[in-house]
Amino acid sequence: MKLFKTVWVICATLTFSSILNAQQNSQPALQPLGEPVQNPALPATLLDTLQRMAQTWRHGNYEMAFIQILPNQVNSYQYRHVFANQRHYAQLSALDGVQQEVVQRDAIISYYGNGYQPFSIKGPYILDNIPSVVYADYDKLKSYYDFVDAGKTRIADRVAQVIRLLPKDDFRYQYVLWLDEQSHLLLRSDMLERNGELLEQFRVIALQQDAIELQTLSSRLDQLNLPPLINVQGDALPGKQQWRLAWLPPGFQQIKHEYYQTEIGMLESVMFSDGLFSFSLYINHNIEDKLGEHYWQQAGNTIYSEVLNNREITLIGQIPLATAKRIVKDLSFDSSGQ
Repeated sequence: MKLFKTVWVICATLTFSSILNAQQNSQPALQPLGEPVQNPALPATLLDTLQRMAQTWRHGNYEMAFIQILPNQVNSYQYRHVFANQRHYAQLSALDGVQQEVVQRDAIISYYGNGYQPFSIKGPYILDNIPSVVYADYDKLKSYYDFVDAGKTRIADRVAQVIRLLPKDDFRYQYVLWLDEQSHLLLRSDMLERNGELLEQFRVIALQQDAIELQTLSSRLDQLNLPPLINVQGDALPGKQQWRLAWLPPGFQQIKHEYYQTEIGMLESVMFSDGLFSFSLYINHNIEDKLGEHYWQQAGNTIYSEVLNNREITLIGQIPLATAKRIVKDLSFDSSGQ
């Protein structure tokens, strides 16, 4: 079926571009559609706590073992991070199945694994298997999410403060965070549907801040011969945009807009983010079949595809299916794009 070929090409061709684009979502290009929701008086301590967590994650020295729980699988990982001489060093290793590793040497992220040649891309941090909440700008998010104190509990033999991130609308998922009172690091996060169904869980099972390996991580990565950089950037928009979105959830901003030449022809790629969740629209201008609508969901990831005006519109991202449908169905083409 041509739909699945399109989705396969999108995923195979643009996976690494999506990683890079997501890493750059802290610097949106355009203003959001929709006005920010007015935020009531927010307890400064909660905002401070969340900002301290994000700051510590990016500038702390620590080593952790964690598990990632999805509806049909559980995987374990080891993550090390060092901030030295104003440079970031990190190492993410899969502890189950085939050996895979991602390393960061400041602005270079390198991938190693079985079944593909090692490669590097440019980016500010490792995103793989790590929840986006650790990199969020909570001062911006407070316009679209309520931060709720949910008490304290114990995680990995550490006292943790529990904070809920509740969206002010029904168009995105929610989070529950457990933050270590001592180190300020994230110990657990649950990404939940609006009805409370668990979509994805990150849970630390061991945490150290004085491990011997951390003392040598930066020097070892500085001496490492990294694999070659690959270019995952698309081409600039060749002309005037021929379509527009009538609606986006409040707070979502356009991050990237590029074109890619693929085996199914020219593919237009547009990425949006609210600073916590993101999605990409892929527009295939070279299709004539009336395939109707199709969708697929796993954990918090949604793929929704529909043919409009002889163009296949595919949305891939971490948003609910109902939100994805509304975004795609409200897309329209101008007269020159007919």
